[in-house]
Amino acid sequence: MKHVLIIDGLNLIYRARVAMFSADNGLTSTALRSIRSLVERFKPDVAYFVLEGKPQRRIDESGGTYKAQRAAPDEAFWLQKNQVTDIIGDHLPVILIRHPNYEADDVIAHLAKCVHAEDRVTVVSTDSDFIQLINNEDRRISLYSPIKDTFVDAPGYDYVQWKALRGDSADNIKGIPGIGDKRAEKLVTEPGAMEEFFIKKPEAKQIYEHNLSMIGFENLEESWGKTSRSNPKRTNDNLRHRLRELAFVSLTSDKSWPNWISSFDRLWIQFPSQA
Repeated sequence: MKHVLIIDGLNLIYRARVAMFSADNGLTSTALRSIRSLVERFKPDVAYFVLEGKPQRRIDESGGTYKAQRAAPDEAFWLQKNQVTDIIGDHLPVILIRHPNYEADDVIAHLAKCVHAEDRVTVVSTDSDFIQLINNEDRRISLYSPIKDTFVDAPGYDYVQWKALRGDSADNIKGIPGIGDKRAEKLVTEPGAMEEFFIKKPEAKQIYEHNLSMIGFENLEESWGKTSRSNPKRTNDNLRHRLRELAFVSLTSDKSWPNWISSFDRLWIQFPSQA
């Protein structure tokens, strides 16, 4: 059984954004250090950095409101985001993967449940949607929250049903009016409670079913072949030169560099021609 590390890419980059104005290319530096730290901590046999595609179905079915409330980052953010993904894709043995038609969430779920169904998987993200991947009976998949520095516990109820009732403001998915966290939990845990609720409020059933389709992960089995994957080259000298051009002095010093780059040595087995 392999240990597979799956990093929610844009989630990590957004967390690194806090360093964007602390120094030139601060986001890029922080993101690369974070990736190395995760590899050092979990010592995986396989590692992925998953990027976003365009979730057209969810956008269409929401009438264009899905995640529409989120402010677009500025040009400096996208410049450094591209620096991070270019460096990973060109030089690091972390598989940069993306599906053009689906979100990172859906790709991560497919990797964890299907591609690596026989492996131990650690998902790294602060996105609560991944709670639907974990359960207390099967601990093969775990969810690590880097902000809290802890593993997330699975709830004692169906998380997707619960969220479909109360909505998801982060994704601009409205819940059923009058349903909050506690009432949603009561409805999904008490036998017959949800059925009785929908008998009394049949108009709420349509909202609930719509939300289920928006929150649950997509089935990528038939279109998995459309994913793109990186094919990096093990050229450490070129990577060091590239990071020096970005003025990452402490990272590329004679003292720091051997330790930093050696953290990735075991992962090159993912790329046999470079191992």
